Amino acid sequence: MKRVLFDSDVLLDVLAQRQLFVVASAQALNTVTQGRVQGYISGHAVTNIFYILRRQIGNEATKELLSRLLQRIQVVSVTDEVIRAALQSPITDFEDAVTSEAAKAIGLEVIVTRNISDFLASSVPAMRPEEFLATLSE
Repeated sequence: MKRVLFDSDVLLDVLAQRQLFVVASAQALNTVTQGRVQGYISGHAVTNIFYILRRQIGNEATKELLSRLLQRIQVVSVTDEVIRAALQSPITDFEDAVTSEAAKAIGLEVIVTRNISDFLASSVPAMRPEEFLATLSE
């Protein structure tokens, strides 16, 4: 079974119902519920998602959404090693470097994101939700 890290943009598409992106992102995330992949989220992404969502829907609704999400996907630790590796990473956006290094640290196979250009230098390949879904149907 593929082990996949979902980037915060994809998860926010679903949780915040971002109309242009929600369908493909939800289909990608649903592969976890369907038992087709094992899903992960980086620890720092949880706090970022909380910060963004609480401003839109409030603390309690945000906690409820995150609790439901975390029933299905696992949190990847952001450790001292991950941070130090991210500081040395060729990825220029530090948050993306942390995401990439967290995925690498536990041997994940792919990062599902809408911002694949941010992960060009990642040792873990990145795919858009649509591309990811296509690989599962091959």
